[in-house]
Amino acid sequence: MTSLFPSNIHVQERGWLSANQIYIHNGQNVDVIDSGFCLHSQQTIDLLRFYLNQLPELRTRHLINTHLHSDHCGGNQALQEQFQFTCYVPESEYVSVQQWSLAEKSFLALGQPCPPFSAQHALKIGHTIQIGSIDFEIHGTPGHHPHSILLFAPDIGLLISADALWEKGFGALFSEVSNHTGFTEQRATLNLIRSLPVKVVIPGHGSPFTDIQASLSAAYSRLDFLESHPQRNTHHIAQVLLQFMVMFRQKLSLQEGLDWCINTPLFILSAAQLNLSIEELFLQTLEYLENKRCLTIKNDLIELHF
Repeated sequence: MTSLFPSNIHVQERGWLSANQIYIHNGQNVDVIDSGFCLHSQQTIDLLRFYLNQLPELRTRHLINTHLHSDHCGGNQALQEQFQFTCYVPESEYVSVQQWSLAEKSFLALGQPCPPFSAQHALKIGHTIQIGSIDFEIHGTPGHHPHSILLFAPDIGLLISADALWEKGFGALFSEVSNHTGFTEQRATLNLIRSLPVKVVIPGHGSPFTDIQASLSAAYSRLDFLESHPQRNTHHIAQVLLQFMVMFRQKLSLQEGLDWCINTPLFILSAAQLNLSIEELFLQTLEYLENKRCLTIKNDLIELHF
């Protein structure tokens, strides 16, 4: 896939739970987009150190977050401690990072940890930012996350889409459960991407791809389905939240899992919208994930399926 990009762009494709990272340099400095999940912080450090060892003339410069979900910014603290980075976050989240209790509340709403980090600059929608040596337009893409942005380099047709568009879908529409805006916002996001002269996409998860029309078609089809079956979207949110937690913990008791649900605001809200008790949604979601071989349940223990 490296032939899809100029030689100064390196895509570090990560597995779940970490989002992909992108390194872009200008011959002197390297900028990094997104930082993965805190559980994988040492791997995040090691991958960047390995890259820098191949190009010892480079110095780290900017750390740029497409949005503040823990799988995209959970490694920020570790990278800031190990390297010299100034951090950019979407403008609408800049103040909450300065007042960390506000940022922490948004992570806790999904039941996910994120070590505190600092931000020095804001990514302003409608503006252009130079990353490495490449100019990127900053576009707002709510739906999956109300403050998410994408980055588009018109000179080379490169779209860094984060979770707004994957090769076969997009990130979970949390905003539909929290604000009842996710379907409308995601459709506007897909329309925006369709309007751009994109040649290649680096998604937040999965491999880069070039068949933009096929991906957009799959995304519109999924959105149409979810919009026609809103309860299915709400169940999906509960499944994503619980699966993420199990992948993070890897092993926990049924009671610990239920306690997590009881203390996770978005899971609570999902249960209320489905007219289920939290325990009913927890058990239904467990059954679904076990049938999908995402986890196993034995002797009152929930374990990640390997």
